[in-house]
Amino acid sequence: MPKSKKQLVQQYVEAVGRGDIDTVLSLVTDDYTHEFLGSTFLAGTRQLGEVLERISAFNAALLSGAKFTFHDLVEEGDLVLGIFSGESELKGGGRFDGVYAISCRFRGDRLHATKELVDTKLADSLQG
Repeated sequence: MPKSKKQLVQQYVEAVGRGDIDTVLSLVTDDYTHEFLGSTFLAGTRQLGEVLERISAFNAALLSGAKFTFHDLVEEGDLVLGIFSGESELKGGGRFDGVYAISCRFRGDRLHATKELVDTKLADSLQG
């Protein structure tokens, strides 16, 4: 039985939290883009290669990956919208816990484009 697009988004976010590049690659199109919205230093649109670099860098800063919990997840056609929170501990001490909103567009059964709104103050604290 094929997975719903909501399940694929959850699988993608969980893979990001683990730094599981192979799973991420299995879920996205070759021309996948990820746009961070807002005014944080992360803001902007990135192509797949840079997305993978960001995932690796994010996980390298964490003690043991990130745990994400979805609170709302809605699927309509090729669009999935979600609200989720994340919990993680930084290797240098402290925590990186935040709330996120995500919009995912699909092409077939693969993620094609993601827009994500992150906690700006929290994200910018990484630049410290």
